[in-house]
Amino acid sequence: MPTVPKARILVTRFPYESQFGGEELHTLELMEALDERGVASFFMGSCGVLLREFKARHFEVRKAWLGKPPVTKVWLVLFTLLSPLLWVRAGLLLRWARRKWGANTVYMHSFGEKLLMTPWALFWNMKVVWVEHARIGKWFVKNPWRGVYCRLARRVSVVVTSHAMAKILRPFVPHVLAIPCAALVEKSEPLPSELVAFMDSGFSVVCVARLTVDKGVDILVHAVHSKPEMRLVLVGQGPLQARLEKAAKGGSVRLLSSLPRGQIMELLKRADLVVLPSREMDPFGMVAAEAMMMGTAVLVTDVCGIAADLRHGEHAWVAAPNFREIDKGIKRLMKDAPLRKKLAAAGKRFATEHYDVEKMVEAFERLLTL
Repeated sequence: MPTVPKARILVTRFPYESQFGGEELHTLELMEALDERGVASFFMGSCGVLLREFKARHFEVRKAWLGKPPVTKVWLVLFTLLSPLLWVRAGLLLRWARRKWGANTVYMHSFGEKLLMTPWALFWNMKVVWVEHARIGKWFVKNPWRGVYCRLARRVSVVVTSHAMAKILRPFVPHVLAIPCAALVEKSEPLPSELVAFMDSGFSVVCVARLTVDKGVDILVHAVHSKPEMRLVLVGQGPLQARLEKAAKGGSVRLLSSLPRGQIMELLKRADLVVLPSREMDPFGMVAAEAMMMGTAVLVTDVCGIAADLRHGEHAWVAAPNFREIDKGIKRLMKDAPLRKKLAAAGKRFATEHYDVEKMVEAFERLLTL
């Protein structure tokens, strides 16, 4: 007799832009783990990354259009003007998913679909879970649609990926559940020999992040110039790429647009120090958790969500989000090998206890199936 799924989850994402990052990785790993526990998942949306990755993992998918969320001036106007038509389309898409896949739960990512699809899902008595990965900024605080969001939020389960994010969102949405991200560690794979030689030629600092101003990656490139022995490996893509390539000339920086996940694990493990230099609120900071799990010392800024869980000087080095403090932290850790060893060991113990995949999956399973 075939097993009846505990739940049939429709994962939706209609983003402003689509890139592979922590949000996408978190969603994919979670749905794969739930699938192993007998929870069926399906994907619908316009996110190219999730469409490709869900399909590659043999989940059923449907590419669909629902506009873009009202998080820019242009799309605020377009979304508002088109909202009656978009709302009807949202209902038709959701009805299709209910009939085709038997979806009884909706796991929503983007601001727009939460506004458009949630009323329909509630009308059909579907369980609705909103997951918030994006930082709360002006796009939300000053958004004319915020009131609608807050009213709907009272009738759904709102999940954030760090306790720091929960504190920020609770003034707007009183009932928020924090389920911290897990350190999604995979089996290491050998790095290219040229990259290994580069890292071994000095003090290796690694950062894996989008190449944007808010991620603070330019701070690290600037920091290299006063430290001849520092070797920076920066992995990511984004609008700052050309500027960073120009600033990185000199042989002490390697800019890599991407690496396979197994090589990312080896990179984090081999590094002397992993730095997450975010200037603005970073909802969690998964790379820091992964590096801690791999047994490497970590420096994060205090605007990273993970920083609220960590004790400075014990689990990690926590710095203010500016060049002076980040540079000072790197210099201290470069000179103090015993401190790095202490942070690496304590950080690994902390990550193993608090960022365990099974704990995260169990929490989501309870939320989605009960």
